[in-house]
Amino acid sequence: MSVIIKSLLLIGFLVSCSTTTEESRYRNTENLERPPTVISSSPAREQRIVDNSSIPKKKDSAGLGEDIYLGTQGQLNIKQPFDEAWDTLNRALKQGDIKITDHERDKGHLYVNYGSSGFFDKALSFLKDGHKESNYLLLVEENGAETTITVTMSNATEQGKLSGDQDGYYDAPVDASAELLDILYKIIRNDLVGK
Repeated sequence: MSVIIKSLLLIGFLVSCSTTTEESRYRNTENLERPPTVISSSPAREQRIVDNSSIPKKKDSAGLGEDIYLGTQGQLNIKQPFDEAWDTLNRALKQGDIKITDHERDKGHLYVNYGSSGFFDKALSFLKDGHKESNYLLLVEENGAETTITVTMSNATEQGKLSGDQDGYYDAPVDASAELLDILYKIIRNDLVGK
């Protein structure tokens, strides 16, 4: 019962506080601060500046997509300056498990060791002394706003002699530079990850 009485007294107190006499200072807003009025000297219309620039879309998938294409005469073209293309190519080689044997960045030379990855090549490699790999030179050249990559086989005669010289006979390595270029193209276009 005591709780009910206390509640009623509290309600009565709150109601009595809310009914106050009208005070003019709260009803009249004439004396409040107002922002200044800007008067234009010319009756010209308001000019609006429209920004038509666009933010480049973030690529949802891995790879460079349309920023890479195969050119004529076995060339790979990347729409990047030399430094970025060099890094992109190194990541693609690493991602494709293609071993870099040497490099000369100032000349744009990357030397790699690559063996053909066809089914019959792998099957026949078990019959021979192991999987035959050849050395290739990737030539990276800046071409305006793009970078061009060409793949050529290193000295084939030397590679064959090193792979199995027996009484003057040697296996001439198979030139898989077109295959290597195609693999790099697919990795960079579709599957290249991270920076």
